[in-house]
Amino acid sequence: MVFDESIDLYSKNNVSQNVIDPTKLPRIRDKFGNCVPLYPHSALRTNTIFEVAKSRGWHTAWADKHPAYDLVNGPSGTGVDDLYTPEVTNVNGLDNTHSVVCTVENDYKKVHGILNEIRGLTHDGKPAPGVPVIFGMNFQAVSVGQKLVTDNFDNSCISDTNPSINHQPGGYVDGSGTPSAVLAYGLQQTDAALGKMITALKNQGIYESTMFIVTAKHGQSPINPAKVNKPGHFSDLVAALPDAGSNPAGIAIAGAANCATGPCGFVQDDDIALIWLQGQNISNQQVTDYLNTNAVPLFIDEVMGGAELTLKFNDPATDSRTPDIIVEPTYGTTYTHSTAKNSEHGGFSYSDTNVGLIVSNPAFKSSVLKTPVATSQVAPSILHALGVSPNALRSVQIEKTEVLPALP
Repeated sequence: MVFDESIDLYSKNNVSQNVIDPTKLPRIRDKFGNCVPLYPHSALRTNTIFEVAKSRGWHTAWADKHPAYDLVNGPSGTGVDDLYTPEVTNVNGLDNTHSVVCTVENDYKKVHGILNEIRGLTHDGKPAPGVPVIFGMNFQAVSVGQKLVTDNFDNSCISDTNPSINHQPGGYVDGSGTPSAVLAYGLQQTDAALGKMITALKNQGIYESTMFIVTAKHGQSPINPAKVNKPGHFSDLVAALPDAGSNPAGIAIAGAANCATGPCGFVQDDDIALIWLQGQNISNQQVTDYLNTNAVPLFIDEVMGGAELTLKFNDPATDSRTPDIIVEPTYGTTYTHSTAKNSEHGGFSYSDTNVGLIVSNPAFKSSVLKTPVATSQVAPSILHALGVSPNALRSVQIEKTEVLPALP
């Protein structure tokens, strides 16, 4: 299931129309046996806080970076009343993420939408039922500032907003997390946008009745530029092993990476490698053992397969969404040769999984909690704040997710 900018409807000039093209969606059989498009929201297996809010007659809104974020609608497809998704990356067209400046400009489209919603309008300024009960947006500028090797490296961003960072290095300066000028610009602009939202809430007289949450989906690995290691794609590294062409495990990984037709496997890599074995004609343990044996040339820190994998995820033998093998590389390694980025996300490293989390309201006493929490606790905490049982979320029922500590 591919849900990214490639599923957008594009103009002849390769500009996304900010809607999904159903002809580009993966296909699935419905309950009647018909082959139909699989929309992102239909791929979810659990409901969302937006659907819970809608079930109580509340107004909802969200803004994000791809039309594929239709997924926030939840399985019903109707969770968000006002969904705004200005595409940040156009296939064969302008990629805003090549520049922090252009990314900020894309972010500010969503910021303006939020400001309109705070005033009780739709994101584009049309009449609406009032201020949404649950609403928010995704910022991309900090993520881009962390990843870019060089800002506007291909000169695709034509803007005079801040020419001083044009062609300057991005990411962090050192292992202590000192931001480069490029990253600092992304941080400053995001901070200013949050300030605009707070001012707007105050002007509308709803600041004190609003719980304001700032967090991140992920971090980037590595923070320390001295740790950056980009040895190439994982399957290519396996193929370079002396016995890759004769060992059944090496052959299985090559088959997964190069599968074109039939019951295909797949290898997805960045600062992690996810492996679906083609047809599962070899035991997961056999492949796991092979990779562990070759951990050094493959830059592997840990291999998850078999019983270790099913401790955290569904069994790949019965759930096709779970990879057969998960490879966590040594810290700082991203399986790529890309010269455009110096870090990536998706893995389990400290830099990937430790993010900031701020929950704010004038009635809250200021404090810093060092007790470990998870971003999965944000959704039930929002429902709790609205006086709704977090058990309205099926995932909370299954996973027993708790509300964030120290909240009233």
